[in-house]
Amino acid sequence: MKKPAIRNLIPNLVTLSGLCFGITSMRFALEGQYQASLICILIAAVCDLLDGMMASLLQAHSELGAQLDSLADFVNFGIAPSLLLYMSLMSDMGLISWLSLLLFIIFCCLRLALFNINNTDLMSKQNNFFKGVPTPAGAILILIPVTHSFISFDWWTSHQNLLAFYTLTISFLLISNIPTYSLKNSSFQLKRSHSFRILVVFFALVLLLINFLWIVMSILAIAYLLSIPFSINSFRKSKMSSVI
Repeated sequence: MKKPAIRNLIPNLVTLSGLCFGITSMRFALEGQYQASLICILIAAVCDLLDGMMASLLQAHSELGAQLDSLADFVNFGIAPSLLLYMSLMSDMGLISWLSLLLFIIFCCLRLALFNINNTDLMSKQNNFFKGVPTPAGAILILIPVTHSFISFDWWTSHQNLLAFYTLTISFLLISNIPTYSLKNSSFQLKRSHSFRILVVFFALVLLLINFLWIVMSILAIAYLLSIPFSINSFRKSKMSSVI
């Protein structure tokens, strides 16, 4: 049997590293170390981004890598964030909150299974849009209340069902047909004239994340949610222009 090339294994090792962080996140959640748990999920998200980039860079796409990626995503962005949200905020909120988390996990599983079958994540031929909210983004979105608890912004305490409703909303966005922006676009190339500005913005964002992680994470997540109406409008315009 032919042994796989070393370069083909590198993206898979990154995927498995992300899985290790996802599982470790669950351990921290069970131990009550909620900030450490969320940081592990964020690192798993970085690994999820890197494994795809490395697979493209090394031309190391494989069926094994695709299956590993989906299984790791289910653990890292389906089970781990749900456990963290339950342990930190929802354990005393009753059946409705528990059902909202179950639906989130089920819809994560369904989305990833559909993606494995026919690659339905991407809506347009130009790959400008996702169909619904991607699983990693969904995980970050349902954890925004947890980040708010870290900065003492407990908006759900007086209306506990509001947290369950928010979780249900994100859950349905996972399997919806709503177009959301995608950066997985082969035509998306950075111009040299803009490269310095982009680097400055990137490093500024990194510094902000290091110093104000939870606040910046909340702002980015809210900005993502607010971008959805614009992505719907952009998708409709691109569809109309393609017809013309």
